[in-house]
Amino acid sequence: MKEESSENTTPQVSGGGVGVGEGQSTKVSGTDLETLAKSLGIPLLSVAPKDIDKATLTFIAEETAKRHNMAVFSRDGKTVSVGMLDPEDSEALNVLRFLAEKEHVDIEISLVSKKVLDEIFEQYRGTAEALKEAILSLENDESSVSLISEGEEEKEAKDREVLQDAPIARLVESIVKHAIEARASDIHIEPTEEGYRVRFRVDGLLHSSLVFPLPIGRAVVARIKILSNLKIDEKRKPQDGRFRVEHAGKTTDLRISTFPVVDGEKVVMRILEKNQNIVDFSKMGLWGRNGELLRKKIMDPYGIILMTGPTGSGKSTTLYSFLQILNQDQRNIVTLEDPVEFSIAGINQSQVKPEIGYTFASGLRSILRQDPNVIMVGEIRDGETAELAIHSALTGHLVLSTLHTNNAIGSIPRLVDMGIEPFLLASSLQVVAAQRLVRRICPECKVETELTPVIKKRIEDSICSVPQDELKKYEYDVKAGVKLYQGKGCEKCGNTGYKGRIAICEAFEINEEAKRVITDEQANEGKLYEEARRQGMLLMRQDGILKALRGMTSITEVERVTEGDLLVDEE
Repeated sequence: MKEESSENTTPQVSGGGVGVGEGQSTKVSGTDLETLAKSLGIPLLSVAPKDIDKATLTFIAEETAKRHNMAVFSRDGKTVSVGMLDPEDSEALNVLRFLAEKEHVDIEISLVSKKVLDEIFEQYRGTAEALKEAILSLENDESSVSLISEGEEEKEAKDREVLQDAPIARLVESIVKHAIEARASDIHIEPTEEGYRVRFRVDGLLHSSLVFPLPIGRAVVARIKILSNLKIDEKRKPQDGRFRVEHAGKTTDLRISTFPVVDGEKVVMRILEKNQNIVDFSKMGLWGRNGELLRKKIMDPYGIILMTGPTGSGKSTTLYSFLQILNQDQRNIVTLEDPVEFSIAGINQSQVKPEIGYTFASGLRSILRQDPNVIMVGEIRDGETAELAIHSALTGHLVLSTLHTNNAIGSIPRLVDMGIEPFLLASSLQVVAAQRLVRRICPECKVETELTPVIKKRIEDSICSVPQDELKKYEYDVKAGVKLYQGKGCEKCGNTGYKGRIAICEAFEINEEAKRVITDEQANEGKLYEEARRQGMLLMRQDGILKALRGMTSITEVERVTEGDLLVDEE
């Protein structure tokens, strides 16, 4: 490491080296900061960036940063930007030298004022700490807690006034902020005998975040109801609402559902990022034949495309991606949803309201009078909706919808059970797909796993029937052998080993032979599977295994969401 010395040398760390200027003192006492920065040859950071990424901020530990009056405010690849109150502080520069060599990064230094530095330090406050502070503040606010404890005896107007007090508002804001930062899809606030617990669903799995006393929990639920324009004194039946927040420069919608349970009211908040980009088929996980077939079929002028799977399997997100591709000026696209999760400009989206008689079935009748080209029905829940969807497809409309079944082929006999005539089904269905979501392995801590010969053999047997052309589309080289991966866990993924999710799916084309089986064989499931094998359809499990072999997910995740015993070793 080499030190440079000249009158106006910029203090910097480059490739692990630190240069310490020997010019003017940077202790600011009435000196113009801009002039001082210019004399040192370094930039001046005059405004503290908002919502600095936590991983970036904690490059320097909070205690160390405060001791040496410096903080990280940006990171771009291998370049870390650090704001310093005194860029010639030799002890601080030694700390940066150590960090640069350890992390193999270049550090660029900027001059900051005490005010800007304090604003950056404020962002070190972890959200969990902020939640605890808000709870402590609320517990000390006796008037708020006692009023909530009194329950029904207080007037609604007075309730609303108190429930908007700072401690409660700050607590709700902290919960939402923490959930967004954790990449959660849902927030669960649940009463128990001892108190309320907060859980976040991250990458499909629930994680406990916080527990607080019952009076505070009731106050939080009431505050959420106010934000969602719900009745705070109605606790006997479920309610639905929504509100919107701004965080990190993005608009986020929160869909609220309250539900009466034994110990009180449970609240679930679904986090919906406004204008989220969900088009990219490859990033979603629609690869190979599955992706090609679905891309081809959504361009057909009429027919039904069905996405199947349980709640939370990403069906609606996939349908939204289809709509974004189809969303062009020459098409009239109308949707019926419960609820509208993502707002897409140029598409006529409508939310059903069963309580006033506006259901999927009644809405579908009205849609047909709106001269649509493409119709999306959020879910086929009954025979009447299914019959109307088929009627729409047979009269020249492209219909997209979802159905709750475990696999693609199983949805066909399910529709027959709903009372749909097989010949109508054969004439209208174009493709049926099923999908699940599996967690992606964190790229920062991904390592290869050791496999027993038994498990390796089972995996090889599972993909031996996959055509070579399909293996090429997945960029999997059979000669490379079976290699599987897992995440060790690191700060970037919250020590889970996973970050984000990807879909695994299967798609069954309703070709002429499939139509014959549906009509002549009364949708015999065994015969349909024979046709699926003849088509070269990848089962959802095979799709998952190939993604695991590519290092996208772990075989444990594939086993978690599909039926199988790959990981059960022989005794």
